Amino acid sequence: MGGLNNILNIAQSALFASQSALNTTSNNIANVNTPGYADEKAILEPVDHIDLSGSNQGADSPGGVAVTSVQRQFDSFLQAQIYQRQQSMSSSDASSNTLGQLEQVFNETGQTGLATSFNTFVNDWQQVASNPTASAGRNTLLSDSQALVSAAQDKQGAIEDAIKQANDTIKGTVDTVNSIASSIAQLNGQIVAAQGTASGSLAQLMDQRDNLMQQLSQSINFSYYTDNTGQVSILAGMGQNLVSGAKTNALSAQQDTNGDYQMYLNGTNITSNITGGTLGGLISARSDAETQGLLPLNRFMAGLTQQVNNIQKQGFGLDGSTGNPFFSPLTLATSSNSSASITASVTNESQLTLDQYNIKIDTSNNYNVYDNQTGKLVTSGAYTSGGAINFDGIQTVITGSASSGDTFTVDPLKNAVNNMQVAITNGDQIAASSSASGLPGDNSNALAMVNALNNNQVSSLGGQTVMDYYQGIVSTTGSLSKAASDNQTFESNLLDQLNQQRDSVSGVSIDEESVNLIKYQQAYEAAAKVVQTTSELFQTLMNL
Repeated sequence: MGGLNNILNIAQSALFASQSALNTTSNNIANVNTPGYADEKAILEPVDHIDLSGSNQGADSPGGVAVTSVQRQFDSFLQAQIYQRQQSMSSSDASSNTLGQLEQVFNETGQTGLATSFNTFVNDWQQVASNPTASAGRNTLLSDSQALVSAAQDKQGAIEDAIKQANDTIKGTVDTVNSIASSIAQLNGQIVAAQGTASGSLAQLMDQRDNLMQQLSQSINFSYYTDNTGQVSILAGMGQNLVSGAKTNALSAQQDTNGDYQMYLNGTNITSNITGGTLGGLISARSDAETQGLLPLNRFMAGLTQQVNNIQKQGFGLDGSTGNPFFSPLTLATSSNSSASITASVTNESQLTLDQYNIKIDTSNNYNVYDNQTGKLVTSGAYTSGGAINFDGIQTVITGSASSGDTFTVDPLKNAVNNMQVAITNGDQIAASSSASGLPGDNSNALAMVNALNNNQVSSLGGQTVMDYYQGIVSTTGSLSKAASDNQTFESNLLDQLNQQRDSVSGVSIDEESVNLIKYQQAYEAAAKVVQTTSELFQTLMNL
């Protein structure tokens, strides 16, 4: 009887193993189109030999078969490459979208661009020079000048909208990152609990976690490692833990003084270290929009204001007036990182470099004024509350108790476009004449204006003419957008190749599973036949 019992046990193990393998095969077929699903294989191994009793005591006999595990067909190195490429792809995608908007802001292919408005403005000055006493030409100049201002303000509004959209998306993406991180941590705990089981639940939990990490790589760049318990730890930014086992640390978005969101993890600002995923692309594109779009636009209009006002003030209008600015004079924006306060005013518009300045108080209670663009020390001296500090056509006054380490910022560009207006309201105030005695037919100052706008190299615009500087903005934003678009295509192609490689390793093959289905079905039927035969043998023995 012992021998027949052993045969029956072996057949039973074959039935169970074949059934388990059939379940795995059926699950593979069911998930053939499931994103992120990794093909599973039932691992069959012979059971240890058993020691028979009774008349066959001491003889070894095979113990059957068992499914020891369900293994995923998975290449961890390839998956890590996919995560990295997905981070780059999502970054390029987000960057391309924002920079595409920036390029459209400076699109000068039509007849409504800022370059067209500027050229009209110059031509109007030429018309005034051609007929300096005509009211119609002067009034047209005033009207077109306001159109030029409006065009610049429209562009600034469009850039600010793109920056705001980037910031809003950054805030929403941070929420997405935290939600995914929490789900990964939860799966970590479930994976630990499922370790050592022969079912497919562990493989499916790992599939779910890999799919979440794929989603996470769309949002942010990260590194990760898997410990000996099967849990994954995810590091973001400067090696800060986002996920550690079953625990998470929340990524937070905090606005700075400019309204831009900065990324913090574990109390550390990691913004500069976020270079991948949607967050990385948006942070980079936001910076480009500010430094290559918004700032140069303000500098362009400030430089135009500076040059036009300087020549306008030197001339005389038909009404004999002189010294009137054509555009509203430039104003200064200030900020303070101190209990002391600061005020700033323009003392000589023509001397402005249009650079931003930092004023720092040192340990000796001296002020030090630095040009942010060049990094050079402009001036310094002993700090006295209420004392005037003069430099580069600017006068600042710091009032209060300033301490060592306190900083103050003076910015001539922040409000250059927002506050810009045509200052004169009467065409007779347009200073076409270079002298009071030359009125009313003198056009020399108007000619000087045309020449300056067309040919003068403006120091505050890097030694370029006004229009050359603007064309540089157009060229730069176009190049940034094209580079981002090209990179997007490149990264997309690489990611597609890696996904194809993954599919060749982890993807479900219907042909292969069909063969397995037949193989395990036949094995199940054969095992059932053994059970039937053994039952008949039992019946024969019982009838003896």
